[in-house]
Amino acid sequence: MSHNESRIDRSSIADMVAQTTGQAIRAARAYDFEAFDATADLLALHPESREVHALMLRELLETAFPDGLTGDDVSEVMTTTSRAVASWNSAISPASLALVLTGALGVGDTADSHALSSAGLLDTETTAAALLVIADLAARAEVDPAAYLTRAVEEIRRAQTMEMP
Repeated sequence: MSHNESRIDRSSIADMVAQTTGQAIRAARAYDFEAFDATADLLALHPESREVHALMLRELLETAFPDGLTGDDVSEVMTTTSRAVASWNSAISPASLALVLTGALGVGDTADSHALSSAGLLDTETTAAALLVIADLAARAEVDPAAYLTRAVEEIRRAQTMEMP
């Protein structure tokens, strides 16, 4: 595969991740378990989605907590997301919510592909947890998550085009 073909493949994956993430957030907001589950399953197949979701989570946390984030704030996000999700999607554990939050904040070691499996969590559950926290934070901050999604994908594309020394 040539360098240009590789760039095109990464671009099409980024487009798919962006489109599917948008669908998942809309499904979460509509409490549509089947649509949400299908999109989370698809996103879990693409490790690139983790980076997109982590960037979105970090920016949404900064928006929702402009004065800084405390341990109590993280606990509150976990609690409110858990409560909001419990009525329609009981498959998400508090451990997966904690993992995605600590990973997005750089506290956990979720960048390592073995970290999730060693934590006993399935990629789909972790992906779903990230999407649910994103949807909850966007609702809390009363912002459109599409703008955060666009910025995250653009940041990854920018980073991929930079030359390594």
